[in-house]
Amino acid sequence: MIKILIVDDEGIERRGIKFLLKQIKVDFHICEAANGMDALEYLKTQDIDILFTDIKMPFMDGMDLIKEVKNNDIKCKIVIFSGYEEFEYAKFATKMGVINYILKPVDPDEFKSTIIRILKEIKDEKVKEEKNIRNMSFLREHILYSLVNGTSPKELEIKFNDVIDLSFIKEYRRMILIEFAEDFFGVKEYDIEKIIKDNTNIQFKYLNLNQRQSLLFINNIGLEYRDIKEAAYSIYNTIRMNCMSECFVSAGKKIEKAEDIIGAYGKIELLIEKRFYNNSDEHIFIDDEVNEKVISSKNDTDIILKKIKQDMSIKDTESLKDNFKKLCDLYENDNDISNMYVKFIFSNVLKDLYENLNEVSEKGFKEDINKIYKSSDFASVVRIINEYIVRFEESISDNPLLVHKEIETIKKYIYENYDKDIGVEVLAAQVCFAPSYLSYIFKKETGQNLSKFIKSYRMIKAKEMLETTYEKIVNVSYAVGYRNVSYFCQSFREYFGVSPQKFRNEGE
Repeated sequence: MIKILIVDDEGIERRGIKFLLKQIKVDFHICEAANGMDALEYLKTQDIDILFTDIKMPFMDGMDLIKEVKNNDIKCKIVIFSGYEEFEYAKFATKMGVINYILKPVDPDEFKSTIIRILKEIKDEKVKEEKNIRNMSFLREHILYSLVNGTSPKELEIKFNDVIDLSFIKEYRRMILIEFAEDFFGVKEYDIEKIIKDNTNIQFKYLNLNQRQSLLFINNIGLEYRDIKEAAYSIYNTIRMNCMSECFVSAGKKIEKAEDIIGAYGKIELLIEKRFYNNSDEHIFIDDEVNEKVISSKNDTDIILKKIKQDMSIKDTESLKDNFKKLCDLYENDNDISNMYVKFIFSNVLKDLYENLNEVSEKGFKEDINKIYKSSDFASVVRIINEYIVRFEESISDNPLLVHKEIETIKKYIYENYDKDIGVEVLAAQVCFAPSYLSYIFKKETGQNLSKFIKSYRMIKAKEMLETTYEKIVNVSYAVGYRNVSYFCQSFREYFGVSPQKFRNEGE
């Protein structure tokens, strides 16, 4: 919308100009002032596109108003409308760069052609300004890209010093590299730059390096390890939540001068590449001085997180609760570690729980992740995850179809492998249960102790062999999973009330 200010001490003149403007059928926002002083006060706080001003007015005339507009570098088109007897004033105004003037009484056709010409000038200037801004932005990107690729700052200064001030490089304090596991140009419909800007408070210059890498030049975060680490985790989590795409984030050391950019990029790229050789499942890497406490905390965290993941896979809820408490104890009173990092760690636990729960929708999960990141205290984070743990526990105990299926799998395994060593640990591994949990649900589902069920089936198979074959007792013992013949005979006697040999003899 074009904003216009009409300045004239006569209301009828202002209304006349407004009427003529409305005939042009352009969406104008029109304001008025009765003298130059009021107009100047308005112009100091409001941007306009066109200023219409009379010459002779009380308090401050049009000539003084134009001088103040020029002195204060107020950008607008100026149109003078003047009576014939004031034409010399209008000629003087043109010397100050005001080329638009209309004589009173105003001719409607002349007025319209003048306004249309001014509107075209405004449009052309805006297009040119936007183009210059884009060109300057592209030039900045080119300079940063050249530095990243090893061009010396001196060489760039010689080449571009007359075109752009290279001091803009000093704005950037750190570099963060984002590397995607797969190409994101032409594959993903996501605007990575926009997503990060919309969802974080980080200010940066975005540079696309190739189909898998983007580089951020950061200019608003602190220089301490904690600050850059929090920024890296924030970026990683934002991309993970909004793009559902695997990526790796690497943050570099402080940038003191332009030369630092050349070496910094190579180092942060190498940090990500090392994951291949280390067989690491990490996604965030920081090239900085790290205190021993942070390293120790991270090592402890990795161990506990692996245990928690294992607890979920074998459905050992008691161990899961114990290990989650250990994780909470590790961070509950540690004020030296970034709260964003802590939230990231705990959001990963929530993600693992979500992947083991069918009842939680993706929308609900995302809402809970957002709650974690918006939490103002540690207890709120813990409470959200504990709710998921309760759901996980209930999903196991309240799902008879799942339990029945797993028990049938165990039975089938026993039927096919009774001749082997099949203790509860071996059986639990078949269905990814904790041994104690398997024993519990087997008894609950079948009404029979698991070890007794195995023994019962072996005794039945031994009985069948004694009745239908002439195999030696030792061979029967081995055939039903007993390597100790004496123990087999004892077990058979306990189960049937007679020894294997006597059972065969009586059968004959």
